Amino acid sequence: MISEHQFSSHYSSVWHTIAPLADGFWAIENKQVDRFDLPLASTAKKEMRAIINEVAFRSFCDRYSNSRPVANDQIVNSINENLQPAIDYVSRFSNVSQVTSSHVDIECRQEAASLAVRLLQYLPFQSNTILRPVFSGCGLISQCEGDLIFNDCLYEIKAGERKFRLMDLRQLLTYAALAYADRALNFAHIGLINPRTGVTWMRSLDEVCKSISGLRLNDTLSDLVEQFSIVSVSR
Repeated sequence: MISEHQFSSHYSSVWHTIAPLADGFWAIENKQVDRFDLPLASTAKKEMRAIINEVAFRSFCDRYSNSRPVANDQIVNSINENLQPAIDYVSRFSNVSQVTSSHVDIECRQEAASLAVRLLQYLPFQSNTILRPVFSGCGLISQCEGDLIFNDCLYEIKAGERKFRLMDLRQLLTYAALAYADRALNFAHIGLINPRTGVTWMRSLDEVCKSISGLRLNDTLSDLVEQFSIVSVSR
């Protein structure tokens, strides 16, 4: 079995078959992002970026409640508590196995705190928000976890110093197809948030499906689910 990231990043022939209009659609959509904050000035080491982003998201989840505003010391405590778990998680995908929490300096911790605060400010508390929604595996795709469902929108948080990429859209569509296969499609929009660059993007899932495939939501997601069930897929 493979992860949703692997399916989103590879299997180009499958994506071109299911969504032949995606490249042109995304070239236009990437210019339609909304700005909610200025780009964050970074002084932390770039090689620590993955750890910073992960601990920031974990701290955001910890402090996401109706108890607002969140005090600075609460954010600092949350960063410190989540640091080693974040390192352990990131080490599964990148070469940071020798890094411990003692290697993460004050600049890294401050940057993580700033990212967490930006997310807390942009996403006001809603009691029906689902943090880290779990999607059941299907076919060759393993069970996986998204970032959050907020106000009927499945959001993924991408905190790199880059524009959103087509594979980010594919990742959201993969989650949507998994939810559709499980008869648990409880969101009608998909979106991306970058707390580092201060931009966000959101569209109706039905609008996206029609724009990239020329088909309705049900047909597009059904085609994706069918591909999940094929054990051997040409890339």
